[in-house]
Amino acid sequence: MSGQLAAIKAVLGKFPMSAWLIDADETIVYMNREMQDLFGDLSGRKTDLVYGGAAAARADMEKAGFAEVALADVPFRLIGNDVELDGEGRYRIELFEDISEKKHMQDSLVLNLAKVKAETTVAKSIQHSILPVDDTYWNTIAFSSVYLPADDLGGDFFDILRINEDEFLLYMADVSGHGIQASLLTIFMQGRVRANADTASEGIDILLGKLLKDFCALEISGMIYLTMILCKYNRKRKELSIANAGHNCFPLIMRQSGHSETIPIKGMPICTISDEDSYEEEIVSMNPGDRLILYTDGIIEEVDPVRKRAFGQEGVREIAEKCQDYSGAYLARAIIEASSKYTLLTAKDDRTILVADILA
Repeated sequence: MSGQLAAIKAVLGKFPMSAWLIDADETIVYMNREMQDLFGDLSGRKTDLVYGGAAAARADMEKAGFAEVALADVPFRLIGNDVELDGEGRYRIELFEDISEKKHMQDSLVLNLAKVKAETTVAKSIQHSILPVDDTYWNTIAFSSVYLPADDLGGDFFDILRINEDEFLLYMADVSGHGIQASLLTIFMQGRVRANADTASEGIDILLGKLLKDFCALEISGMIYLTMILCKYNRKRKELSIANAGHNCFPLIMRQSGHSETIPIKGMPICTISDEDSYEEEIVSMNPGDRLILYTDGIIEEVDPVRKRAFGQEGVREIAEKCQDYSGAYLARAIIEASSKYTLLTAKDDRTILVADILA
């Protein structure tokens, strides 16, 4: 045995990883102790008799630097390197790293991801099912909407409810963030609005106060909050009461005459870091033919990458004025499409808009 070959065997003998030395004919010349402990002494055998696909594994190593093989049903990561010995020809050193635990973790991760995906699909279905459909409600309001979550699950939600014979509730809300946590919170808070909707008859500020208490009772992180524009329409008095809980998209009213009005009402978000439970309420007249537009900041914060300018509330107003004579459904889609063209990037936030036309 040459000195070089003996030196290689000596090094492999002390190596902490399973290893063997093979010759140019792929015959096993030497196995270190770690390798023999796992499979016994296989010296003199061809590698393809030890594990199948030896040639394919070496082709993988040529491309990626490693390959995955199975020896006695145990998965290993195989790393190899050729050595040329003076007067002895070409040999190859191959190291085997046991990756059974890693494979188990990967398999568990795949199963968990599949489970999360399945649960997300169910949550998405539930979240969409609780949103109102586009329709004419109580011969009083023609309701249209577009909802485009940034992820499978979003943080925007809205509703239209009947309080009594003459009063109706509409709102647009936005939970910070998106994903499963935001989705669950939208479902919970929408349920609380419906459970307490009758209190809005006394004043929508009272309903917002109750929602704040319900939110705080969850004792969730102070970094999570909810913004909402809450509106109550009284068809007998032809009045729209509006309150704002931290929503930075002011309501837009399009009059039948073509005149547009932004209602710049402000208020604190619904969150655990504030005990503010009184909200300003503004009342505006609404006549048949007038239109109310509510939306979330995912629309107005889209930025033109060339002009470095956001779509903004003026962008919403501009499209609303151009589409004065079109249906609410057409207007909602037009605003979403115009906002989408403002950016070349994928939307980072949920985009939601609702249009409520007051009928005769």
